[in-house]
Parts: sequence; C-alpha cells; structure tokens
Amino acid sequence: MKKSLLVLAGAVALAGSATAADMPAAYKALPPAPVFTWTGCYLGGNGGGGRAHSDWQPLAGLALAPVRASGWSAGVQAGCDYQVSSVVFGVEGQFDWADMHGIALVTTPGGTSALQLSSKLDRFATATGRIGYAFDRVLLYAKGGAAWAHYNHEVAVTNFTTPAVPSLAGGQNVTGFVVGGGVEVAFLPNWSFKAEYNYFDFGTNSVLLNCVGAACFGASTGIGIPFDIHQNVQTFMIGVNYRFGGLGPLVAKY
Repeated sequence: MKKSLLVLAGAVALAGSATAADMPAAYKALPPAPVFTWTGCYLGGNGGGGRAHSDWQPLAGLALAPVRASGWSAGVQAGCDYQVSSVVFGVEGQFDWADMHGIALVTTPGGTSALQLSSKLDRFATATGRIGYAFDRVLLYAKGGAAWAHYNHEVAVTNFTTPAVPSLAGGQNVTGFVVGGGVEVAFLPNWSFKAEYNYFDFGTNSVLLNCVGAACFGASTGIGIPFDIHQNVQTFMIGVNYRFGGLGPLVAKY
C-alpha cells in the first residue's frame, strides 16, 4: 500500500513538472511609447515679406509725407525651448536681410516740381522670448522682445519728367520692440515648419541726411539736415528649424 502511494505521488509530481514546462513565459511589459517634446535647441532659416511705414515729420513748417515701403526678407534664427507639461518656454535670436523700399512725393498745388522722399529697410534683427502651448507636434506661440533695424533714406527733387537726382542721403540704425506670434509643426522627429507674424515699432528717430551731388538746395556738399521719422514694420514669414542636442526630440511616456 505504501509503495503504491509513493508511485502515485511520483506520477503526480512528474505530471506537474511537465505542465509547468508547457506554460508560457511570464508576461513582459511593453516598452514605453515615445512622445514628442519641444525641449531642446534649434537652428533654422526663414523667408517672407513685409511692409515698412516711415512717417516723415514736418520740417521747418513744411509738411512731409509718409513713405510706405514693401518687399521681401530672408534670414536665419536660432533658439532653445523647454517644455513643462503642455507649456513651452523659449528664447530666440533672429537676423534678416531685407529689401523693403518705398517713395512718396511732397507737392504744392500747381507746382512744377516736388520733393521725392525715399526710405529703404535693408536689415533687421530681434532677441525675443516666447511662450506657447503644445498640442503634441503642433505648437501655438507668442513672442516679444527687442528689435534693431537699419534704414537708408534719400531726399531728391523731381520735375515729373526726368529721373530724380538725390540731394540728401544717409543711413540710420534704430532700436525698438517686436511682438508677434505663430504656429510651428514638427513634421519629422528633428524638423519643424513655422509660419509667423511680427509687428515692430521703432518710435520716432532723428536722422542726419547729408548733401550729395551738385544740387543740394543751394547748400554746399557735406552739409547735413536732420529729419525726424516715425517707423514701424509688419512682417509675415515662413521658416524651417532643425532641432538638436538637449534632451532630444523624443522622451518615453509610461
């Protein structure tokens, strides 16, 4: 009897071992799914167009005219972002070349000639902070900060039949502020596309335009006349950024 019980116990043990061997391995948790993050630094380029408004102030009682310029801009930008939950904080620097040129005429009733005012914005730069809200790979943001620009101005006399000959000319560096906003979309892990609007205000600045050429309103070459000009600019641009370094474009989410 005892021998039969021992044989039965051994058979049960062997059956149990075989059953355990046939059981599947313990369940392994799947690796965490990658989630996009805007944290990191970037370098990119941009291009677009804009309008530069230069409001020439009256000079010695003579009312002058505003110059409305338009044209293109293109340049580079670099910055860094840090994402906390869905909020993204960042800083950015940008430099653009531009060709926004315009002219305006100052005429008198019945006059046979006129003053031709000319303003051209040829470059600008910004240093801004930005804050945005991320919907995964889509970032809506606002930005603001300091701005710098360079203008060239001319005053000429025209008789409406022959090309105007500049009588006064000079360059001008101005500083002010910029505010704007846009949307940025990450279309690849390290690449993003953006569309952005900016408004620049440089206030009213004085520029000394020097006499050039033979005709300078009866003054000698080298004599300068100061003009006060109020300036603002609006731009719309699109751009592409390459993101690198930092924590990388992907983080794990459990």
